[in-house]
Amino acid sequence: MRKALVLAGVVVGLVACGQALSPRPYATPRPAPFHPPAAWGLFVLGGQSFEVPWQLMRLDSGSLRDLQLAQHGQGLAVVSADGSTLVEIDYHGDGTASARVVDARSGTVRASFSLPFAANPILTADGSKLRVIASDGLSWRVFDTRDGHQTATLDTSADPCCGLFGAWIDPSGRFLYRVLTPGSGMDATGPITPVLVRYDMQLGRETGRVKLAGVEAGVWQSGRTIGSEPVLATLAPGMALSPDGSTVAVVYSDGSQLLTVDTARMKIAASRRLLAAPTPTSWFHPGPIDAYAKYAEGVQWDLIYSPDGRHLIAWARQDSVDSTGNFSARGLGLRAIDIERAVIVAETHDLGLGQPFYAPDGSAIYTESFVDQTHMSLLRLDPSTLAVAARRDFTGPRQVLLLALP
Repeated sequence: MRKALVLAGVVVGLVACGQALSPRPYATPRPAPFHPPAAWGLFVLGGQSFEVPWQLMRLDSGSLRDLQLAQHGQGLAVVSADGSTLVEIDYHGDGTASARVVDARSGTVRASFSLPFAANPILTADGSKLRVIASDGLSWRVFDTRDGHQTATLDTSADPCCGLFGAWIDPSGRFLYRVLTPGSGMDATGPITPVLVRYDMQLGRETGRVKLAGVEAGVWQSGRTIGSEPVLATLAPGMALSPDGSTVAVVYSDGSQLLTVDTARMKIAASRRLLAAPTPTSWFHPGPIDAYAKYAEGVQWDLIYSPDGRHLIAWARQDSVDSTGNFSARGLGLRAIDIERAVIVAETHDLGLGQPFYAPDGSAIYTESFVDQTHMSLLRLDPSTLAVAARRDFTGPRQVLLLALP
């Protein structure tokens, strides 16, 4: 049995915001269903770095107790959402990298190939495509994991500001989605309306964009200073691409509304006010979020879909800077959202959480809770109530991994 790593890489790549669209007719993307594995296992990775070997421990997915040691691996490990495919990436001193593609069920190496660069590697849900970007964030490549053949490419100029959001690749590995915030920056005086852009990486160009009307985002001067340094404010609403690639969901930065975009038509499908849970727990306090500056503060949202595409988990973090320039951050909790009804079905207070993620079959949510840099807890949450169903404490950090089983 080999290993698989669930990473939520933050993409630092920036894309152009002013490309002209071709007037020619365009074939819109066709959604692909997500197929969870028939059997999967929960693993943790500890005591590792990207340069030295590491070892996995399989845990009981319910109780979180140790089950068995798994094989060693080396390099940065990236896993597909269905747990079927693991890619181990070794970085070389000249900026290039090499990839080994492993079948997670059997542990056999399916392919090995070289990469011209390999920042922020992400696999499509079925593991068939690997997307990487250059360290400057201006060049994107997609590779077929069966043989290492390059299937798509995109070269861009720099986005003027500000790298607030990641990038999403659709299940086919062809379409890339980015959110741009033109007009933001050190000279801005307030938030702007962000723009969702779709790129066809086989054609190497932009093929659609939509202004997210009603949504506020961006970076601007807050009016505060610490000494002679300005404190920036930002807004980054939560955004995520559905498992089938058909929809981008957006939770407004004040947590009040849910907007959905049809990615085939690149049109806003709906914008609805989120209804409170029957017995809501108030934990969210609207405000600006963190920015890329010496001093910045506010609230940052993140968002993930459930494997079946019917629910969202949204969570927020409060960043603060005191009058002497000391930075602090605290989690504000989680919300579970029923997308069809636009209802917050459950929410929880701050648990000091890292990023949560769903089990491949949607039966549980796993997340880390950090006491300090040397103590971490792994939590299993009930996806319908967000109640803690199991807890496992570790000395030292661990990374959580999911593998498809034979």
